[in-house]
Amino acid sequence: MNITFSTDVFAAVSLFRAIEDVRYYINGIYLETGATGARLVATDGHQLAVAKIDGSFPESSIILPNSLLTSIKSKPKGPLNVTLEFNQGPPQYRKNGECIPRNITLTFGEITAIGKEIDGKFPDFRRVVPGEVDGTTAQFDPRLIYRIDKACSTLGYKSFTGIAYNGDRSALSVINDNFVVVTMPYRAEPSKVSPVWIQELLIQSVPERRAA
Repeated sequence: MNITFSTDVFAAVSLFRAIEDVRYYINGIYLETGATGARLVATDGHQLAVAKIDGSFPESSIILPNSLLTSIKSKPKGPLNVTLEFNQGPPQYRKNGECIPRNITLTFGEITAIGKEIDGKFPDFRRVVPGEVDGTTAQFDPRLIYRIDKACSTLGYKSFTGIAYNGDRSALSVINDNFVVVTMPYRAEPSKVSPVWIQELLIQSVPERRAA
């Protein structure tokens, strides 16, 4: 089957995949296709991005390897689309349980690369994405916030979309109707009191009242 989608969407999703994680299957991007469209999914275990691609496709799923992802970047003057070609359906296995990886051909402008699918069970993104959030405040790793901001920029938005808080559960960022990011909160207990030496400095900085 063939599927074509925006270079910007592909690059934005790629921001959220893991890098050299021991869970090798999350170093790639998961592609799922069906009659209601396709989904590109990436996660590093702390954050997850899901992009919807409009259209109707055969039922299939595949994990794209890192070797096919590194050459694709969003560029102002670069190709507008990425095309993937692979045999449809789920991964195939021999009787002994060994995976028979499918070849994947990626075309990006004048670049054509061939790789093999990753054998593994990608996390179920449907269990992670919240339908709605309750707004309870939370803290977040600034590096994760930066990735959302970079995804917004990659997709052509000038401002940060923000994070809808959800307490100690998954928070939600809806960059647009076809691209969402789920971020786990940073579980920390910051000190509510400044160190003594800072408090002393603050006291010293208060000007003495002049005598009447």
